Amino acid sequence: MSRTTSVFESPLARQAPLSGLLALSAVLSITVPSLEVTDGGLFVGSLAVTGVATVVAALALALPHAVGLVPALLVLDFVAIALFRTSTGAGASVFTSLAVLPVVWCGSLRGRLTVVYAALGVTLVIMAPYFLTPTNVPGASELVRLGVTVIVFGTVAAVVQELSRRARRNVRAARLGEERVRAEIERAAAVQRSLLPTSTGHLGADVAVAGACLPAKSVGGDFFDWYETNTGIAVTLGDVMGKGVGAGLIAAAVRATVRSARTVDDPSEALLRAADGLAAEASVTDVTFTTLFHARISTDGTFRWADAGHGLSLVLRSDGTVDRLRSSDLPLGMGLRDEWATTEGFLDAGDLLISFSDGVLDLFGGREDTVDAVADLARACGSEPTALVAALSARADDIAHDDDVTVIAIRRAPIPADTSVVPVRPVRRDRA
Repeated sequence: MSRTTSVFESPLARQAPLSGLLALSAVLSITVPSLEVTDGGLFVGSLAVTGVATVVAALALALPHAVGLVPALLVLDFVAIALFRTSTGAGASVFTSLAVLPVVWCGSLRGRLTVVYAALGVTLVIMAPYFLTPTNVPGASELVRLGVTVIVFGTVAAVVQELSRRARRNVRAARLGEERVRAEIERAAAVQRSLLPTSTGHLGADVAVAGACLPAKSVGGDFFDWYETNTGIAVTLGDVMGKGVGAGLIAAAVRATVRSARTVDDPSEALLRAADGLAAEASVTDVTFTTLFHARISTDGTFRWADAGHGLSLVLRSDGTVDRLRSSDLPLGMGLRDEWATTEGFLDAGDLLISFSDGVLDLFGGREDTVDAVADLARACGSEPTALVAALSARADDIAHDDDVTVIAIRRAPIPADTSVVPVRPVRRDRA
């Protein structure tokens, strides 16, 4: 029995209201002068049966197949009500309506025969005085009461049975739909993971590079990329506003349009192409904005970059100083100004270029000096891209965060051929 079932549909949850009402009815029968207990033995017996039913229902929580106890509990409930009704005036008892609780419970179970079982239970409640108090047999009116009560309560059981059947059908349909959606999301996550680069073995520049993308959900709006160009390599890190499949689709589209500019040396031209692609999508859907950092590193160390509202990139120089790559340009998709500046610099051997998404801010408590904190972490890692990415990924495992965490690190330095492949941390599943 699942945890959800054990809380909301367990035998104890069904039994508790009936046990409580029988206990309350017993107190009223003893304390209210207009009510009376006509048979003390049957009265105590009804409470004893109710107690047994309650204990059995409570123990059922620990049993793997507790649903199998439900028929026995329903029999105990109808017997308890029959004893209680008989001991509090039989046909004159005001507690006959208590039978509606096991009737509803019985009607909610699978199978149309449960309506018949409910009718038999009501018959037991009404006919009990004929067998339990033969010296004080009710009159013929009790048989009329039996017919009316069975019809009314049987109708209640039939209605509950139909409503329960439809509810179960709707739940099954919802679960199937949820499973299909989950499968689609898993496939989308697999496709997104396949788009991330995994090796630097054939890049045209002497660089070591590593990256990680840790979505807050199975599919995220962050992405990173690196690939060869005519003059060296290109690196990209983007952050689409939002999370989930929609953001992931936009991220894939932006990545593809930026890659289409691989033969163009100007990073701002790549951003312009991505913006044009988002503008085209805006005519058919609601496209959100995207922050993007894109850089080109030539084999001679020339470094050109453009930043579309991202602002979370830096260069850690080999001497330990930090150059933050600042820009006042707007994100892609804003529709306000489709132009971005290209800035040129130089990466010396040993310099480390780092870019990360705003999810990294959560890993450092949202501090304004997160860029400095990341630089300190990079120094502690010896300015090695793989070590830095691994350290940030480990921090993301230890610290709760609600946003996608993505980082890319590039170090310009000769690297041995046998260590040119840099592992990339696989995308982590959605946190429960």
